[in-house]
Amino acid sequence: RVIAKVEQAVLHGDQFAVAMPRGFGKTTLCQIATVWALLTGRHSFVFLLAATAEFADAALANLKTHLSANPLLLEDYPEAVYPVHRLEGESRRCNGQRYYGRLTQIGWTADQIVLPTIPGSRCSGAIVRTSGLLGSVRGALHIQPDGRAVRPSLAIIDDPQTDQSAKSFLQVQERLSVINGAVLGLAGPRRKIAVVIPCTVIQRGDLADQLLD
Repeated sequence: RVIAKVEQAVLHGDQFAVAMPRGFGKTTLCQIATVWALLTGRHSFVFLLAATAEFADAALANLKTHLSANPLLLEDYPEAVYPVHRLEGESRRCNGQRYYGRLTQIGWTADQIVLPTIPGSRCSGAIVRTSGLLGSVRGALHIQPDGRAVRPSLAIIDDPQTDQSAKSFLQVQERLSVINGAVLGLAGPRRKIAVVIPCTVIQRGDLADQLLD
């Protein structure tokens, strides 16, 4: 049921909050959905958000592992994944990587991944950025090598609250404000962004409880 909701958001631009118990794989689903949305070319800029900056860092590390060490992804999407494998985990190799003499513009930084620019690739130049929900969310923008400005078209929020924030009325309201303001506005003026939020209710009236109401 949750996977169907995630797919509906990715494919049709819908906005969902989906309740899940703890330990049922919310984080894994969010990360795999991010990879799927990027590699299939359905979204050129995905913003993966977590409750805290630490969780966001861990999410990006996992995404990098999927792209650099998963042989099945390499087999299915070589145009995107093979250049990642050639980095061998060394971000300094990004600047010099070329495909038939042209720079691939691949990016491998502390808060985002930019897939290689390869002619004919469905995910050429696609971006995934991670952040804590209360981090640098507003105004996310990426400038492509051709000068085109790209904004996120999909936001995936992996359980937007912590045990501590769920108990604080002020923190609940702050996080709700970020979602309703900064996150829903990521796509730019008068544009709707696809959003999916797998979440767990910790107590009545917390952030997840309000999003699911």
